[in-house]
Amino acid sequence: MNHREIRRTFLAFYAECRHTIVPSSSLIPKDDPTLLFASAGMVQFKPLFAGTVPLTYRRAVSIQKCLRSTDLEQVGKTIKYNTFFEMLGNFSFGDYFKAEAIPWAWEYLTKVVELPKDRLYVSVFIDDQEAYEIWQKKVGLASDKIYRLGEADNFWGPAGGVGACGPCSEIYFDMGEEFGCGKIECGPGCNCERFIEIYNIVFPQFDQQPDGTRLPLKNRGIDTGMGMERLAMVSQSKKSIFETDLFAPIVKAIVKVLDLTINPENRAMIYAAADHTRALTFAIADGAIPSNEARGYMLRSILRRAQLLARRAGINQPFMYRVSGEIVELMRQFYPELVQKREQVALIIKSEEERFLRTIDEGLERFKEIAETHRSDGVIPGADIFKLHDTFGFPVELTKELADEQALRLDMDGFEKAMLEQKEKSKKEHTVEATLSIKGTTERYELRFVGYEQDEITTNILEYQETEPKIFEVLLQETPFYAEAGGQVGDTGKIIGPDFELEVLDSYYKAGSDIRLSKAKLVKGQISKTAVTAVVDKARRREIERAHTATHLLHAALRSTLGDYVKQEGSLVEPGRFRFDFVSFQSMTPDQIIKVEQLVYQKVIENIKVEQLRDVPVDQAKEMGALAFFGEEYGEKVNVIKIGDYSMELCGGTHIRSTGEIGMFRIISETGVAAGIRRIEALVGESAYEQALSERKTLDDLQETFGVECKLLSQKVNELTSNQNILENRLRQISAHLANLLTVELIEKSEEINNVKTITVNYDFFDVTDLRQIADVVREKRKTKVVGLLFSSLEERLRYIIFVSKDLESVLPAGKLAQAVGKALDGGGGGKPNLAEGGGKKENLQKGIAAFKVLIKTQGAGLNEPTSTY
Repeated sequence: MNHREIRRTFLAFYAECRHTIVPSSSLIPKDDPTLLFASAGMVQFKPLFAGTVPLTYRRAVSIQKCLRSTDLEQVGKTIKYNTFFEMLGNFSFGDYFKAEAIPWAWEYLTKVVELPKDRLYVSVFIDDQEAYEIWQKKVGLASDKIYRLGEADNFWGPAGGVGACGPCSEIYFDMGEEFGCGKIECGPGCNCERFIEIYNIVFPQFDQQPDGTRLPLKNRGIDTGMGMERLAMVSQSKKSIFETDLFAPIVKAIVKVLDLTINPENRAMIYAAADHTRALTFAIADGAIPSNEARGYMLRSILRRAQLLARRAGINQPFMYRVSGEIVELMRQFYPELVQKREQVALIIKSEEERFLRTIDEGLERFKEIAETHRSDGVIPGADIFKLHDTFGFPVELTKELADEQALRLDMDGFEKAMLEQKEKSKKEHTVEATLSIKGTTERYELRFVGYEQDEITTNILEYQETEPKIFEVLLQETPFYAEAGGQVGDTGKIIGPDFELEVLDSYYKAGSDIRLSKAKLVKGQISKTAVTAVVDKARRREIERAHTATHLLHAALRSTLGDYVKQEGSLVEPGRFRFDFVSFQSMTPDQIIKVEQLVYQKVIENIKVEQLRDVPVDQAKEMGALAFFGEEYGEKVNVIKIGDYSMELCGGTHIRSTGEIGMFRIISETGVAAGIRRIEALVGESAYEQALSERKTLDDLQETFGVECKLLSQKVNELTSNQNILENRLRQISAHLANLLTVELIEKSEEINNVKTITVNYDFFDVTDLRQIADVVREKRKTKVVGLLFSSLEERLRYIIFVSKDLESVLPAGKLAQAVGKALDGGGGGKPNLAEGGGKKENLQKGIAAFKVLIKTQGAGLNEPTSTY
């Protein structure tokens, strides 16, 4: 059966058995922190087994996208292992049990798929007499076809360590003696590749708790899993999953892209690349991105393994991204979501490939050195593993695979220690200690932030501390001052007492707490614990709010323009301006920047209401579809900023009431700040207007200077640039001609020191480029025993070139001469043995020449053979 027939017949068979057909869920499990990816068909049904949600059906059948890296190192090397796979599954939630599930599985495989019965074997849990008897009496299987195995083979789950689990019964296909280990005891459960498990029928009876205890499952039932790839292999009589119609087109695409002929030497690499590219394509399309954290790290490990295997096969180019399109075409009928993400997937894969290729050679060389150093003791230290991981981007799995090939073990305890030390170091570098010592504050006082609703309030100073002359840290009972958080800077303003006044310079949280403090300068009177009026600098706050609200519009515009993989990674919100860091895998084009700017500005002029929802339960916020910001940890209740139907995100900052208050919006730069991270800087409100005024003044000045209207400025600048290029080319030609004419004169007038033609000359009409050309011509015409020191005094600082003929490079290296001349000029210099350059003070020119000649006299002593003519 081809894979299309398998899909159709499996769903149809169980639909006839009154199962509800349920589509595959995303590879990224919803509200399940125990799993990085869906690893089995039952993942989306865990709540139904646990009884935590109402049952809308009691029987289900699905074909689920799954991803596991458990056997990553074996993928490509064996006939059965892969990372991404599709799991065919039928499920019962408190409905049928073993007596129905076992015969149905046998019927589908033998009557629908028509697998030969004599090549099928089964296993049951060693204590599961019920399952054994169903196989023997109801199905009619001979006892020598039924194997009793222990918990390691025949007790399943739970996925993620908690939830439904229970004994299972497995169906195996005999691939034949050629795949066997040759041992007498070889059979189902053996580690060789003869008996391939194709169908696993799990009987969930227990609900495993986080502490490992197993309670009776509320909805005892059936959970089965059958790998599409393995079933395709045995039904198509193939010798590997990679020969099936699920992989053959992908393998063909890789061979074509790399211009290869598949052979025993490159087969494992090609098969691994086929699987790994398929895994990346599906995972990225579902919203995962390669990174150094959690599921992103798993994807990065998968991609880098494929690239490492390719590199060791002599391939040093990104290629997986070119194959991902073939996967989309192959699977689009069954997973249409792939089509929408085709370009985005290819872009992310290509960027990740290029990033790894920049360091892979150096990393491999480093591994060879490490392996050789520790070959005698047989263990690679944790510090070296960490170095390969941190500096060269080698996931530990890759290092282990390389080490296994050389019979080396890894010191994983040492690696974990190095990782922990790195995290602690990073934590210390990013921790700012507060100097205020307020003890028991949260117990003594009820503190309140009122800045969302009010920017002025009468309140009390509860505590204060002088940190430097006339500078105080102040604790207010109610404060309108926003404390720096989430990228938004702290508020400033005034605190006015009965006979004193403080200028608030900044507002922030006391380190390690949720206590808001204000840093303030005493401008008159004497501070005391008393009633005061706290007033936020309203104009500054409005400019900050304009900028903060604009970040939300920008985030939405970026996701709309570049793809929904874009996510915020950091920000700094200041009065009238902000910077916004986001995940992206290539720089934005000018057209994309303009489009994003237009999208944001369109929402500004639409004057959309900005809703600030306070204290929303976090689960409710997620159900609403609110996006969470970068790396934030949220409590049980959160704040949500909703801008019409355009943007909805969790955010604790302060915001304007409608988008029209932003006024102007201008993107002023888009740059890269780290691997896979881009940064946009933008202006809003008055700052954006001032930028526009500055640009208008520049245009006015240019119009006046060139005597043309604004619309003709570009044309005028292009004309001037073209004319300048023509003049520069002519000047270069004249300089080259003049250099040729001067060469003969230079050699004739040169001074002979130790039989070396020594040229020293200063030009006030040649630049350094011209001097290099003269040096080349002299060395071409005079091939032996010539050195030269050429000065250019065109610029404010003296520049020079030193050249040496090839026969003198070892005796009088130009770089060494340049160091001496540079020192004499009170400047510097250096370079290669044949050519060097430097600079210094003009008034020291004669000192430089003297130093040059001294070195030729001392270093060139003994060069007394007669000189030849040119």
